Amino acid sequence: MKKNLFFSALMLGALVLAGCNGTSDTPSTTTTKLWPAYNTSAELYGYIDAKGKWAIPAQFTEASSFFSAGYAIVKINGQNAFIDTKGAVQNCVSFDSANPFLYGYSLASLNGKYGLINTKFEFAIQPVYSGLTGMSSDGLVTYQAASDKYGFLDKNGKVQLDKNGNPLYFESAGIFRDGYCVVCSDLSREDDRIPTYQLINKKGEATISEGQYMYMQNLGLGIVGAVKKDKDAYYSREGQLIKADGTVLSSKTYNDAGEFSADKVAYVGKLEGDDIKYGYIDEKGNEVVSLIYDNANVSSEGFAWVLDDKTWKLLEVKKGNIAFACKEITDNVYERPLCGVHNGLTLVGKASYSDGDVSREYRWVDTKGNTVFSWNYDQDKYRGDLEPAAWAPARKQNKIEIDEYVFLK
Repeated sequence: MKKNLFFSALMLGALVLAGCNGTSDTPSTTTTKLWPAYNTSAELYGYIDAKGKWAIPAQFTEASSFFSAGYAIVKINGQNAFIDTKGAVQNCVSFDSANPFLYGYSLASLNGKYGLINTKFEFAIQPVYSGLTGMSSDGLVTYQAASDKYGFLDKNGKVQLDKNGNPLYFESAGIFRDGYCVVCSDLSREDDRIPTYQLINKKGEATISEGQYMYMQNLGLGIVGAVKKDKDAYYSREGQLIKADGTVLSSKTYNDAGEFSADKVAYVGKLEGDDIKYGYIDEKGNEVVSLIYDNANVSSEGFAWVLDDKTWKLLEVKKGNIAFACKEITDNVYERPLCGVHNGLTLVGKASYSDGDVSREYRWVDTKGNTVFSWNYDQDKYRGDLEPAAWAPARKQNKIEIDEYVFLK
């Protein structure tokens, strides 16, 4: 569970556009109570229900978790395909690769260019862009223009314009979240210049102007983490929590932070000597969990995985209680979580080392630590592995989607 350096600008200087073998920013749906699992007898993947029973028989060589819009991506007969919750393969438009659905749209590629397909599997935004992100909660995507600058499209592919009717272009741009986006007009570092960032709304108006902050991160809920322009702070990146209107949310400073989840809490971290200690804040900037943990992850359904010395523990965030813990990490055993809680289940993986050999076990467990379904990884056949491809925080305005990992073999 690798951390991103806090208050990085999260820019699209080089858009990360993944196909079926590496997805990003993809939420699971809260209504699809199915989980990918491996059948050791069939040596294939299928889907289990909350009781660990096979809901979709094992028949796939690869399988992802289910996403918003009720589809998952699988590989069958060597081909990537979308399936619904009954396991039926969907008739799709022709594309080279596709990502799971995000807010009703899937990022897909065709002939080396990218567009978006809708839930009817039609191109809503034609595949003509060399750089494109998935759909945001604000109904906008960030795209790379022919000028190598970045702008925004709505769900129909219409270019967003400023108040003067000109396309909104920036040298770098993040993804819209809760009505705001971090952008930069000039990335030049000539003559020791330090680029600064601004926060814009959907009209392209700056709510926090450039010139003040050399790092800025949109945490959601109209809150950003920002580091003031200061050469002395270039490496420490100690920043404050700022509201979208530029006013300070909290006087406390942090060196790391995550986005606000559906639970309206975010992890934060602060340097203590050579190490960072983590806790959680709410949308008012209050520390609801003290900064005592060695690592922390996005909260979902009220729970979050935290690292306490050598043990991963499932924390009930707003109550501060530990629901259960993985085995303590030793030289021979490493047990760790692989996703957040999704409809009451979370995935735990264990690796055991002996005389140079490694054995791995995967377990879907409930929030009390009870195993619902488990299987072992066959290292000779390279089957049974269900490592996550991406951590995916996301929310909708009226319909909440939880934070979840994307699983693909």
